[in-house]
Amino acid sequence: MATGTLAVTDTQQGVNRVGRETAPQAQAASDLYFALSDLDSQTARRILAIGDDNLATAESDAQATITRRVAEIDTDLRQAIGGTTDPAVQAQFQGMLDKVALYHDMSATAISQDELSQSASKGHPDPVALSFYSQATDVMHFDLLPVAAQLRDTYADQLHSSAKHQNQAWTIDTVLVLVTGLPLLAALVGFQMLLTRRFRRNLNPFLAVATVATVVFLGTGLAMTSQQTDRVQNAVDHHMTPYLGIQQARAVTFDAVGSMVRYAVAPNFGYDHGYAADLVALNGGAGKPGLLSTGLNGTDGTLSTRAGSDWAAVQSDVGKLKSEVDGGDVDAALTEATGIAGGQLGQDFYALDTHLGQAADAQRSAFEATMADARTGASGWAAAPTAVFVAVMVLTVAGVWRRLAEYR
Repeated sequence: MATGTLAVTDTQQGVNRVGRETAPQAQAASDLYFALSDLDSQTARRILAIGDDNLATAESDAQATITRRVAEIDTDLRQAIGGTTDPAVQAQFQGMLDKVALYHDMSATAISQDELSQSASKGHPDPVALSFYSQATDVMHFDLLPVAAQLRDTYADQLHSSAKHQNQAWTIDTVLVLVTGLPLLAALVGFQMLLTRRFRRNLNPFLAVATVATVVFLGTGLAMTSQQTDRVQNAVDHHMTPYLGIQQARAVTFDAVGSMVRYAVAPNFGYDHGYAADLVALNGGAGKPGLLSTGLNGTDGTLSTRAGSDWAAVQSDVGKLKSEVDGGDVDAALTEATGIAGGQLGQDFYALDTHLGQAADAQRSAFEATMADARTGASGWAAAPTAVFVAVMVLTVAGVWRRLAEYR
C-alpha cells in the first residue's frame, strides 16, 4: 500500500511540478528576455521616425508597442518577485525592475529631447538625445539582457531537471512497487494452492478475486505512472524546449534588426557590430547550427520554410539599409527601416516575427494540451492503493475464514 501510494503521489507531484511550477517559470523568463529585446528595438524605431510626417504611423505603432512592453515587463518582474521566497533572487528581480525604470527614463528623455530640439533633422537626431539613447541602450545590453538570459537559462535547466527527476522517481517507485506487489501476488496464489490441496476445492472465489485485483492494480497502476511520466518528458522535450528555443531566436532577431535601426539612428556608434554578432548566433557557423534552425527543428514544415524565407529577406533588407545609411541616403534608409511594402525591412521583419510567433504558439499549445492529459491521467488515483490493499485483505480473510469454518 505504501509503495503504491508513493508511486501515485510522486507521479502527481511530478506532473504538477513541471506543469505548474518549472515550465511556467521557464516560459516567463524566456518571454521576459524577448520583451526586453523588443522594447529596445521599438525605441530605436520610435527615435528614427521622429520628424517625418510620412512615418507618423510607424512612430505611433512603435510607441504603442513600447508602452505595452514596459507594462508586460513590469508585471512579469513583480510577479517573479512575489513568486519566490529566496531573498537573493528577489533582489535580482528588484534590481532588474529598477534598471527597466532607468532605461525607460533615459529613452523617454532621449525621445523628448529629440522632439523639442531645434537642431535635429530627419534621420539626424539631436546629439544630446543620442547621448541619452546610447546610455539607455547600454543599460539594456549590459545590465538587463545578460541577467534576463541568465534567468532564462537557469529556469530552463530547472525545467529539464524536474522532468529528469520524475523519470528517476518513476524508476525507483516501479522497483519498489514490484518488490512489494509481487510477493503479495505470490502469497495470494500460494494461499489458493494451499487451500486447494487442504480442502480439495479447485477454486476459492474470494482469493481469486483478490489475486485478479492485485494483478489489475499492478498492471494499470504501473501503466498509468509510466504513461504520465512519458507525457511529461515528451511535453518538455518536444514542445516546451522548442518553444523556448523559438522565443530565444525571436528575441535575437529583434535585437539584430534593432541594431541596424540603431545604426541608422547613429552610424558612428558601432551598432552594426551587434548585428554581426546576432547574425552569427542566428545562422550558426563552424558546423554549429544557429538559434533559428535549432528553434524551428520539429516545427510545422510550412511555418519553418516561411520563417527561413522571411529571414533571408530580412538579411537582404539589412544589407540595403546599411548601404543607404553609409551612402547618406536618409530618405531611402528611413523608408527601408520602417516600410510596410514587400521587400522593405519593416514588412519583411513583421512577416518573420509573425511566422515565428505562430510556431511558438503551436508549441506552447501542444505543451499545455499534453500536460492537461497528464494531469487528467494521474487524477483520481490517490486513494486507489489503499482501497485495493484493503479490498485484498478483506477478500483474503473472507476466503480463508470460510475454508477454516468448513474444516472445523
